[in-house]
Amino acid sequence: MFEQRYYDLAKRCITSGDGFGVVTLSAGNEVGGDQSFAKVGTAVRIESFDAPAPNLFVLDVIGQQRFEITATKKSDDGLHKARVRWLDPEPEVRLNASYASLVDLLKPIVESVGEARFAPPFRFDDATWVGSRWAEILRVPPSIKQALLEINDAELRLKTISQLIARGQDSATKPAS
Repeated sequence: MFEQRYYDLAKRCITSGDGFGVVTLSAGNEVGGDQSFAKVGTAVRIESFDAPAPNLFVLDVIGQQRFEITATKKSDDGLHKARVRWLDPEPEVRLNASYASLVDLLKPIVESVGEARFAPPFRFDDATWVGSRWAEILRVPPSIKQALLEINDAELRLKTISQLIARGQDSATKPAS
């Protein structure tokens, strides 16, 4: 269920076409008290939205660009606003054959949920794309997921993901909900 501040933000973004930033809460609670956030997040835009029932608001967002937070301020409505430094998009990197097993595991997951979860095109030959999809769906603690998303080297991200999956880290090959 959306808090009023998020509902208001979503309405403003839908009306204006603007996006917003998503970051991981690293300490504290979502509501009230002191909070701290990861320093790297993702700007998103709202692809679609629905209000299927009173007090229920569903957003489908698409990640646009990563950013690093340089300063923050909490507004009167409780939203955190940030000054950011935009991070360059990661380049496409040809997938090394040694990571073919990751693609073999990922393909049926992507094909089973398709465009409902993953924006096309599906680039199974791109190490950056494959690693990013794995970082999205791995069932690992938020701190590990955040660390994966902050890695700026496609090969290193895939190596780390391979190690997590090999360890059977928390049913890693099942998509997170």
